[in-house]
Amino acid sequence: MITYLTDSQSLLELGQSSHQSYAGNAPFPHIAIDDFFDAGVLESVLAETAVVDRTRTDAQFLDRKTDHNKFCYKPETVGPDTARLVNFLNSGPFLAYMEKLTGIPNLLADPSNFGGGLHWIEKGGFLEVHSDFNHLKKYNLERRINLLLYLNKDWKNEYNGHLELWHDQTSTMARSIAPLFNRCVVFSTTAESLHGHPVPLATPDGVARKSLALYYYTNTWKPTEKSNETIYYISRNNPVKVKLDPVNLVRNFILDLIPPIFRKTARMIRRKIKKQKLNKIVND
Repeated sequence: MITYLTDSQSLLELGQSSHQSYAGNAPFPHIAIDDFFDAGVLESVLAETAVVDRTRTDAQFLDRKTDHNKFCYKPETVGPDTARLVNFLNSGPFLAYMEKLTGIPNLLADPSNFGGGLHWIEKGGFLEVHSDFNHLKKYNLERRINLLLYLNKDWKNEYNGHLELWHDQTSTMARSIAPLFNRCVVFSTTAESLHGHPVPLATPDGVARKSLALYYYTNTWKPTEKSNETIYYISRNNPVKVKLDPVNLVRNFILDLIPPIFRKTARMIRRKIKKQKLNKIVND
C-alpha cells in the first residue's frame, strides 16, 4: 500500500518488484493492484465525489454512440483531497515508481489532466472497446501509460462496468477486471491496447461507476509518426474501427466559415443547452 509518507526508495523497490508481472501479463503489459493507496485518503476523496457539483458547465459530459452517460471532472473541481491525491500521482517520486513498474524511462505527467480526472459513469452508461489517442498535441508528447484508480465501494458483479482488456489480433476479450474500491489498474497505451467497459451499467438508481484516471507521457514524439485520435470498436461481435478525425475536420471547417460574432453566440447557446441537460440528468 502506498501513502503520502512512502519514501522514494521504497517506491522504487515496490515498482521494481512488480515489473515482471506487469511486463508479462496478456494481452498487453498491465497490472491490477488491490489496496493500492491509503484507504483513509480514498475515503476522503470518495466523500468529495458524493457532493461534487454535477451541473458545472466546465464538466465534460459524453453521450455518444461510443461512450454514454459519462461525466469527467478536473481534480481541483472535485475537492482539495482529490486534487492533492492527483498531484501526488503526478509527482516526481511517483513517476519514478511508474518507470520501475512499467520499464518506461523518463515518464512525464500532464499538468492539464487532458481527458483525465474523475470519471463518473451513470446507470446505463458504457465505454466501447477502444485504443487511446497517441499524441498529446498541446505539449507534443507521446502517450505511454494509463492509470485507473477505482472508487466504488460494495460493487457487485451484476452492476457490470468491468474493465475489459482485449486481444488486438482476434478482437476477443482476454481479461475482465471489476472496478473495486482502491483497486488500481496500470497498462501500456499503444495501438494494440484495446480496452473499455462496453456492457451498459445495471446499477441501482443513485449508484455511479467512479474512478480517477491519469495518463503519462514521454518526450519521444517524432514528426514522422502518425497522430491518431481515439479509435473505437463499435460492436462486440463484429468490431469495426471508427476514427473520429473526419467529424472534427468537418466541424472545424464549418466553424471557419462562420463569422466570429456568430460563433460566440453559438457557444453561449451550447453552454445553456448543456447546463439544462446536466440539470435534467441530476434531477432525474
